[in-house]
Amino acid sequence: MSIIRILPAEVANRIAAGEVIERPASVVKELVENAIDGGATRISVLTEDGGRRTIQVIDDGTGMDRDDALLCIEAHATSKIRDTSDVGQIRTLGFRGEALPSISSVSRFRLQTRRKEDPVGTEILIENGTLRDVADCGCAPGTSVRVGHLFGNLPARRKFLRGANTEDGHIQETVLLQALAHPEIAFDLKANGREVLRAGHASELRARLGMLMGRETLEAMLPVDYEEGGVRVHGFVAKPGFTRSSRREQRIFVNGRPASAEIVYYGLREAYATLVLKGRYPPVVLYIELPPDRVDVNVHPSKREVRFRDTRFVGQVVSAATGRALRQLAGVPTIVQLPNPSAPQPVEAQPFRLEQPLEQQRLPLHTLPAPPPQPETEAPSFPPPQSFPPTPMLPTADAPVTTTAPTPVPATTADLPPLPSPTAEDTPSPREEIAGLRVVGTLQDRYLIAEGLQGLVLIDKNAAHRRVLFEALLQAADEEKTPQQPLLIPLTLELGHDDAKLMGRSLPSFEHLGFGIEHFGGNTYLVTAVPTQFPQTEIGTVLRDVLDDLRERTAGAPRPDDVRIARAACRHAVRPSDTLGPTEIRRLLEDLAAAEMPYTCPDGQPVLVNIPFREIDKRFGRKL
Repeated sequence: MSIIRILPAEVANRIAAGEVIERPASVVKELVENAIDGGATRISVLTEDGGRRTIQVIDDGTGMDRDDALLCIEAHATSKIRDTSDVGQIRTLGFRGEALPSISSVSRFRLQTRRKEDPVGTEILIENGTLRDVADCGCAPGTSVRVGHLFGNLPARRKFLRGANTEDGHIQETVLLQALAHPEIAFDLKANGREVLRAGHASELRARLGMLMGRETLEAMLPVDYEEGGVRVHGFVAKPGFTRSSRREQRIFVNGRPASAEIVYYGLREAYATLVLKGRYPPVVLYIELPPDRVDVNVHPSKREVRFRDTRFVGQVVSAATGRALRQLAGVPTIVQLPNPSAPQPVEAQPFRLEQPLEQQRLPLHTLPAPPPQPETEAPSFPPPQSFPPTPMLPTADAPVTTTAPTPVPATTADLPPLPSPTAEDTPSPREEIAGLRVVGTLQDRYLIAEGLQGLVLIDKNAAHRRVLFEALLQAADEEKTPQQPLLIPLTLELGHDDAKLMGRSLPSFEHLGFGIEHFGGNTYLVTAVPTQFPQTEIGTVLRDVLDDLRERTAGAPRPDDVRIARAACRHAVRPSDTLGPTEIRRLLEDLAAAEMPYTCPDGQPVLVNIPFREIDKRFGRKL
């Protein structure tokens, strides 16, 4: 006797429901997508008890007649595709024909729908997959779907649902994503009778972002608009100092569909590689548009994950688009500024303290004056950034500024050179602003204390040095002029099997940056030279650290190995114990001002922190 049987339709529908309907938010997603595909211009979502008791989605779309209303609850019935060729170029959000049958099989389901030209609508009642009633009804044009007692016939599944607040949070994120994806559609969400989200029709994306994410978040983001090879990337990305502890606020949309794709996240990581700390994630709202036959959305029943035909190219375009927007930031000074405690605080803002972390939102730097004129003997001409000495800088003949406590400053402001107020004619450029900072001392042998026109500026000298060396190393590599320093005694590097294979694949990048590395047989490599800026101590440890960084890479952005190697090299080339004299400090500021992105070190640590004079006055109780 045969032991293989065809499953009854009721069992098959419940299995499908387990894939399509994970939680109440999945029901909302499927119903809202159907409403969007149905031409809705306004969508309302109402929930009770986190969606477990009731979910209702109402739209003003085209609606359906009785025949279509009965067909839409059948498995694999859809109006979105017709034949095999349509599967390869899907233009709608829904297409599988599984959502409504799956939902109706695990809930008390009521569908009301009417076309504008029909005098009456159609109402269908289904209870846990069993059709109970079909009748005429009076309703507004469009469609209303009410889902009650979700998973009532699957008590084990219902137990796995979280609390009402958690499920409400997932529903809110689902509606938020759809509202961001379709600014031309008005959305509103009510939970237990309380309005949670409302977004009216928006003519442009920026207005919709302001409605849903708040003005402060919008002001901390940069516009993106870039197209290459038929792939367009546009939207907004966060400034380097505005990050989160998870990737939740990195919202990606592919052809109008909220989606996730590892190659897109990788492209973002590459663009921010030297601008944010590891483990931090800058919020983004990015829209990727490309021909539908170049993206596969038929990957999972939830339709959230997508795959690209040209995976590597899409990653490169995302990285290039984001990097281009971030490079434009260098033209707008953005020194980290500590918050005013009495003002509304941005998300995750920390209490006021001098050691304010990176996660403080970056605000524009006020214009700063040019430095006061110096005697000719103290202001010699300086070489370009790549000419930093090959070894850590040592004190010169000038007396070093560094002390264990802040360097004494004149007792009165009358002893300081005057700071002229800039006019429209002599306002310094962004590059001159950093070079124009006047250093008056040091703090803990680590921070430079500088005076600007509008406040006190703290500079992490090691972070600044790493940024300058990093850009100098990459610039020299691009110009094929990387200076090398041969090792007096070549270093023999014994690697493990995986590290040796990775080193072999990465040798062109190492050589491009000025390393002299030769294969010595087996898993052994011989290091004969390093870039001029690279220290000649602990070379083996540094190279192993670089290999650990390279191991995390995947295909995607252009020249990822060069950037990672240069970043690791700079991380080890600058030691906290390095001491700078006045001339070297002045040269460091000039080279930092000439950097493409002077506001963070290659690892994302901030270089400059600004404390406004008004904040200092407030701390001392002076009236403003």
